[in-house]
Amino acid sequence: MPLKIIICGGGIGGLTAAGYLRAKHHVTVLERGTLDFTINDYGLSVVSNSFNLLQKAGIKPENLDMVVMTHVWMRSAKNEELKTTHFDTRARFGGAPSVLVKRAKLQRELMRFATSTDFAGAPAEIIQNCKVTQVNAAAGKVWTEDGRLFEGDLIVGADGIHSIVRSAIFEGRDILSFIRNTDTLTFMAELTVEDIRSDPSFAYLSDTSTAAGLCSVHPTSDDLLNQRILFYHTSPHGIQVLGYTTEKEFSEKFDTAKTAIVRDIPISRVVEEFSPEFADEFLNLFRHSKIDAWRIRDVVPIDKWFSGKALLIGDAVHAVTPHAGQGCNITIEDAEALGYLLRDVESPDAIPAVLRQFVSLRKDRVGFVKRRSRELGHKPTDEDQAKEPITNEEFARKIYTYQGAEQALRALETSTAGADRAEVD
Repeated sequence: MPLKIIICGGGIGGLTAAGYLRAKHHVTVLERGTLDFTINDYGLSVVSNSFNLLQKAGIKPENLDMVVMTHVWMRSAKNEELKTTHFDTRARFGGAPSVLVKRAKLQRELMRFATSTDFAGAPAEIIQNCKVTQVNAAAGKVWTEDGRLFEGDLIVGADGIHSIVRSAIFEGRDILSFIRNTDTLTFMAELTVEDIRSDPSFAYLSDTSTAAGLCSVHPTSDDLLNQRILFYHTSPHGIQVLGYTTEKEFSEKFDTAKTAIVRDIPISRVVEEFSPEFADEFLNLFRHSKIDAWRIRDVVPIDKWFSGKALLIGDAVHAVTPHAGQGCNITIEDAEALGYLLRDVESPDAIPAVLRQFVSLRKDRVGFVKRRSRELGHKPTDEDQAKEPITNEEFARKIYTYQGAEQALRALETSTAGADRAEVD
């Protein structure tokens, strides 16, 4: 008999989980807002480890208005070429490409995954403008702001960094106590490829049919380690530019407004922050659109991923800083793993064992990603500093080659069996 599954959150994690779980179970997604796939929002990288899973599931690349990532460029703050790397995960690892895409485009395709009759199982029910206010993890009950009650065999908390489900699992612990600020923000703006086409210093960005990817610009001074400028394609025609720095006066603005985004930052403030260390051509990239300041956060390490009938996935349990480019990717991995592990489960009695298996499969892997992201953002913990830094090659081979839960489970079982034999010997 199919399980009745309630997913709190209709973002990337929630819709991906709905797509995988609907194949065998009855799925309801409770989304606090309106899902608007027409907005011109931010870009993100869907790297081979997760794009491989989505392709196998039936996601259509032609629906994403994406570019395939082929290059990573490194430039000095004075716009001198330092290194150009061919970043083709298909050629290097024999798997899927890595792509750059706007979040709304990806989310729209995940909505199709969750609800279209093109996919196996009954379409998930997506209820929008349905804000979850209370969860009883033990009873499998969810209450919404408008007074409705939903009951299920399993509640999936895909409700982000301010997770209500997480608070329920920890029996009412303050939501904010899980969130860790990093004293880092990024100024974010966007422009078009056409905007820079006439500038010869950006010729490498001007033809996405031959080269698309990401450029990272670092200062030479050790005093400015927390500053860098990053820009990358988000479609065949679009570019996003980010300027990372410390929070300074924005710390109070974020706290006072109780938000992680401060909008309409004057270009003069960005110039003040990055000049004269960074060349004018980099600063001019911010002049083509409105500029927002985004607070960079993650969550503290969480040992308890589930309780009773409730499980956490994605940012609700392992929100990560963006420096390793894996935030949405490990969330998509979570969703695929949950769908795989629950594929043959027909009784609620079998769920606790599956949830334990899910955590054993996912916890160390996402911890590895979080650690590497802290290293890249120059925000290692004391525990991180006691270890050898993760190399680019080590990270790439462990993360980009991922083939899904079935293969990961086999590897885990082999490793466990080997450890057991060693103990006996």
